[in-house]
Amino acid sequence: MKNKTKKYFIKYSLEFFVIVLGITFSFFLQNVRQEKELDSKRQLIISNLLDELESNQNYITKRKSEFVREMDYVNKLLNDSLTFKMFEEYPKESSPLNPFFSVLRFEPSSSTYNSLVNDGSLNLIKSSEVKTLINEVYKSKINYLNYFVDAEYKAAIEVERIFINNYPEIYLRNFWFNYSDKKLINNVFQIMKKDIHFKALMVQKISFMEVKIGALNSYAKQRDSLITLLKKKKLIF
Repeated sequence: MKNKTKKYFIKYSLEFFVIVLGITFSFFLQNVRQEKELDSKRQLIISNLLDELESNQNYITKRKSEFVREMDYVNKLLNDSLTFKMFEEYPKESSPLNPFFSVLRFEPSSSTYNSLVNDGSLNLIKSSEVKTLINEVYKSKINYLNYFVDAEYKAAIEVERIFINNYPEIYLRNFWFNYSDKKLINNVFQIMKKDIHFKALMVQKISFMEVKIGALNSYAKQRDSLITLLKKKKLIF
């Protein structure tokens, strides 16, 4: 009787062990499969972010050139070395008054990043280093840069106010959009050269332009670092 009981005990114990082992192995395979799926999603996230970051290169290069050009025009005005001929050589698709009455913002493409944030996919990235750098590039650096863009814009509004208050007859001629009228633009240019309040605001505006360019350079370095890091992480998966 004891031998029979022992025999059943061993038999059922083995069956129980096999069942537990089978369930455990099944869970293990499921976890491996899920982790592979997550790795594939991480790979896709990284690839999409890389595509977006690299696609912004032309925009960044163009914006750098435009920022420098705009600041150069304001500097030349303050140094009395800006000539009307330079105005005539300004890119034809926009007004040569842009550097003084307008502001260039910095808004690289971020649709992929925004989509990943909105659906929570960005949380799949494990590396805190990668997450921190992504946040720096997509939020902190751009917000910092555009803070000075907003400050520059306020100065530009005050500049326009000078013309509204002091030179309404010129302002009414819609010089901002009517930049094909060389005589009109030249009149505005002559006022800009002589009006001390206008120049004082240009001193304020250019200080923000300088910081803006520095912030863009800092952004570009961080972006390059993020691209390098993402390419390294991509090789791991």
